[in-house]
Amino acid sequence: MNTTKKIISLAAASTILLTGCNSVNAYNYEKLSFEGINEMDFSCLIEAESDSRLPVKTDIAGYSGSGYIEITDNRVFKLNVDIPASQYYKITVRHCAGGHKENPLLFNGAKVMDIYSEAGDWAESTVNGIFLEEGENKITLGDGWSWFSLDSVLIEKGEPLSDEIYQNVTQELCNPNANKKTKKIYRYLTEIYGKRTLSGQCTDYGNNTETDALYLGIGKYPAVRTFDFIYDSMSFCHNNPSAKDVELAIDWSRDGGLVAFDWHWYAPYNECAFYTESTGFKLSNAVTEEDVALLGLSEAEALYNSGKISIETLKLIEDIDNISSLMKRMESENVTVMWRPLHEASGGWFWWGASGADSYKWLWKLMYERMTNYHKLNNLIWVWNGQDKDWYPGDQYCDIAAIDIYSNAYDYGTSPAALEEIADWAGNGKLVTMSECATMPDPDLIVRDNAYWLWFAVWNWDFIVVNGTTELSDAYTSFDMMEKVYNSEVIITRDELPDFN
Repeated sequence: MNTTKKIISLAAASTILLTGCNSVNAYNYEKLSFEGINEMDFSCLIEAESDSRLPVKTDIAGYSGSGYIEITDNRVFKLNVDIPASQYYKITVRHCAGGHKENPLLFNGAKVMDIYSEAGDWAESTVNGIFLEEGENKITLGDGWSWFSLDSVLIEKGEPLSDEIYQNVTQELCNPNANKKTKKIYRYLTEIYGKRTLSGQCTDYGNNTETDALYLGIGKYPAVRTFDFIYDSMSFCHNNPSAKDVELAIDWSRDGGLVAFDWHWYAPYNECAFYTESTGFKLSNAVTEEDVALLGLSEAEALYNSGKISIETLKLIEDIDNISSLMKRMESENVTVMWRPLHEASGGWFWWGASGADSYKWLWKLMYERMTNYHKLNNLIWVWNGQDKDWYPGDQYCDIAAIDIYSNAYDYGTSPAALEEIADWAGNGKLVTMSECATMPDPDLIVRDNAYWLWFAVWNWDFIVVNGTTELSDAYTSFDMMEKVYNSEVIITRDELPDFN
């Protein structure tokens, strides 16, 4: 890689300066810098009733100005505001609702943050480090769950995402017995963090459709490929058919790529489903005070037969053991797995999240202890993706904190507020990644926003290919943006990874 200065143009004639970067096989990438800021003090309070299209309400006490507006299914707050300088801003939204609601705040069509409203009095949601260009900016709020009240939007001079997020990163894996390759990969991740972002792609079970499409269309493979154990449980509906993704992951690792695994876990006992609405499996029925994590299967069966644990507990153990055998197969082939089980739990749409945070954390710890200390798996980097701070199992059970972000098509924003929030949830120097997304982030905006997710992983199927073929689809990310991302100095592709063996 050339070590001379390079200028990458931004849409508003701002520049990113490449101040030096060593060989792609070295770990010490230097951080890129951003220019194009014209700072000035600024504060603008926008009363919601400024949107004259919507009726003004005064029923809820405590509002500012002459009233507030109510956002419903057919009412969305829209207003243009004149921004005096291209710089970072802090935005505070004052709102309330009769129950839990989620609604996106957008500037010029790009999501800035989700506004979470709960039952109660007026509350404030604040996001910092949002870069707005000088001139007219269009604000939109609503068009989510709707049915909340909006009092005001405050825009003030802000600060960019702090470098502290990327500093003092934990240098050791939570499993002190991790094998040599796994430690080497983790060290690499800590050293690129805050300086570069790894490209990633989720793939359909049992084939290479999405990664082949990227190579055929762009000429490069993503650095990280996300596989799935979706059909590899012991549940009666699929009966552990062939573990196709395990063999593909072995091949991917041999070719120099990084391996991540999800598990859309079919309920281990009851209906054939993983969505809460389709299964009667209750995780809460499995939770026990019995210490079962390190028991042999026959010992667990004896506890069940004596009535000390439930059938749900026993079936969970059986399924974890089965997946552990597949992990062991990959470990024998020197494959390190960035392991993201029990994803998106706090949403409650999967059975592993439907019984609440305490049951979820019990299952996470059971899985960690059994896979790490019973099955002695030393090739795992644990990725937590609970999507809520109250669901975090603890630093000793997690190496990387993750969130899934699905923006609108052609929204290439970097979600710096979400990165900062997840880093705060996990704390104590955990790496942060975007484990699923709809669109690729613009690398220029990664530098501008200082939002260096460890990797991003575009979801599979229609988010990246046409009708299950190896033809790239531009339904979410344009072809031009794909080319830009995969050829950017900011983004690492598979061919740029070092040899971890």
